[in-house]
Amino acid sequence: MFKETILFSARILRKQPDLPRYIVVDPDHVTGRRSAFTSKVSLNECPEFERNIRPWGKESDVFFFNLTEPQCQKAGVDTGGVCKVSIILLN
Repeated sequence: MFKETILFSARILRKQPDLPRYIVVDPDHVTGRRSAFTSKVSLNECPEFERNIRPWGKESDVFFFNLTEPQCQKAGVDTGGVCKVSIILLN
C-alpha cells in the first residue's frame, strides 16, 4: 500500500522551557486535512517515530506535532534549530 511522504525543513519551537518542543506543519503540506491524524515522523533522517499531528486550532489552518527530549537528542536538534522533517501519512 502506497503511503504519501511529505518532506520539508522546519524550525524547532518551544513557547516556554517547561513545555514540549514542537514543529509547525504548513497547511500546504497536509492539504485537505481538517482534524488530527497519526503519522510516522523522522527528523534529520533518524529512525521514525509515531506522532499525532494536530490542527493548531483558533481558526488557524496550520498543524503541529510535539517532540520529546530524546527525539530531539537523537536528531541532534534543539529549540531554535532547523531540521529536515519527513512525515509518512498513515491514514
